[in-house]
Amino acid sequence: MRNLLNFIRQSSTWLYAIVLVAFSFYLVFSHNSYHRSVYFTSANSLTGWLYDKSNSVRTYFYLHKNNRELLERNAKLESELYVLKELYHRDYDSISTTAFALDSVKASQFRFIPAEVSYLSFSAMNNYITLNKGLADGVKPDMGVISQRGVVGVVFKASEHFSAVIPIINAKFRLSAKLKNSGNYGSLSWDGSDIYTAQLQELPKHEVYQEGDTVLTSFSRIFPKGLVIGYVSGKAKSQNDNFNSFDVKLATNFYTIQDVLIIEDSYYTEQNQLEQSIRQ
Repeated sequence: MRNLLNFIRQSSTWLYAIVLVAFSFYLVFSHNSYHRSVYFTSANSLTGWLYDKSNSVRTYFYLHKNNRELLERNAKLESELYVLKELYHRDYDSISTTAFALDSVKASQFRFIPAEVSYLSFSAMNNYITLNKGLADGVKPDMGVISQRGVVGVVFKASEHFSAVIPIINAKFRLSAKLKNSGNYGSLSWDGSDIYTAQLQELPKHEVYQEGDTVLTSFSRIFPKGLVIGYVSGKAKSQNDNFNSFDVKLATNFYTIQDVLIIEDSYYTEQNQLEQSIRQ
């Protein structure tokens, strides 16, 4: 208590000055409408600025949650899209223009599991991607992985909560692919020279093409047909004079990829077992 009294006594001049200044401001703003208007205008501007900044901070912290919810919604929409495609191709002649419920048709062959990229290696020939979904989420080896733009790669190993993916930008990656408006298909691979470009090989010499043609998935036990891989960016050096090879600008940007969808094929095990029995 004595220390407090000594502090007040020593600082009495400053405290007295502060009280006088505060009282002066009170008199000015209480009896002068112009100054009062300026005060409230400034206070409202400051309050608005503080609210805007706090809202930006709050939005930043909720961004991760909102992004995850959006990815889950995209996964659901992708599944519904494949249901519609199957219905369209199966019953093209009998489809009416009236609306119908999605649950009135059989479930799609494909289900999509949303995941986030935990780690990405693209500094070598054998690049890989780590995702934050694993066995506990239904992820297994040999599942295809796509981004919002196109094909990403294939799951080759999974633990309880993570999975490792071989992406297109891996020298070991191979995928059957075709030009959008062609019935011929070839093999897509990556030569390691450019992270943005892969090579489509073994297409017939007479294959007609234009730069910008869309390259799609073809025969594959892992990916559905017709998924976008990339776009023809030019002619590449062919290993065989009887075939054409094209450079393909990949649809997926591996420098910026953050979210993906893992494809679960409900028929994969059945088809795989059947084909293995034939080989034996």
